[in-house]
Amino acid sequence: MYAANLAGATDAGLIVGAYHRATPSADPGDARAEADHFLSVARNDAGDLLPALDIEETGGLTPPELVDWVRTWVQRVRNRLGVRSLLYASPYFWRTNMGDSTWFADRDYPLWIAHWNVAAPDVPAENWGGRGWAVWQWTATGHVNGIDTDVDRDRVQGDLDGVRIASLTVTPSVGGSVTGP
Repeated sequence: MYAANLAGATDAGLIVGAYHRATPSADPGDARAEADHFLSVARNDAGDLLPALDIEETGGLTPPELVDWVRTWVQRVRNRLGVRSLLYASPYFWRTNMGDSTWFADRDYPLWIAHWNVAAPDVPAENWGGRGWAVWQWTATGHVNGIDTDVDRDRVQGDLDGVRIASLTVTPSVGGSVTGP
């Protein structure tokens, strides 16, 4: 349904983004293969929300192995797109299964924290390197007009520009030129 939902949301003027639900395993090359699949399917254009990795299961990996798996995935996506992915996880999962790693926070990967039914989220990895969360999923039982089932509801810290793929428009003056990648 991704292509149809993307087209419908885009036609409705909504800001869209894509996330990948990780299914880690110890198979050699698994993280790279999952990242490549995501990159081949998902639209990640200027103005879209940053790509996101939803990490909710271990696939039997230890915390150091899972950190390596996630690191491989996000680096592969960054090398291809030039942007840092959002990382989606609950505080419990991050602390327990990711060993409360600060590696990602220290390298400015934004956190999309899933912590429901609380006044403020509990942010792992030393308050995500002192920067806190970028997006907070505060409920999984929200309601939106036009949708009959429960939906996730999220808040963005600041404005959406902090979680969007940047775009740049340059218009040279008469006689001017623009060069570069």
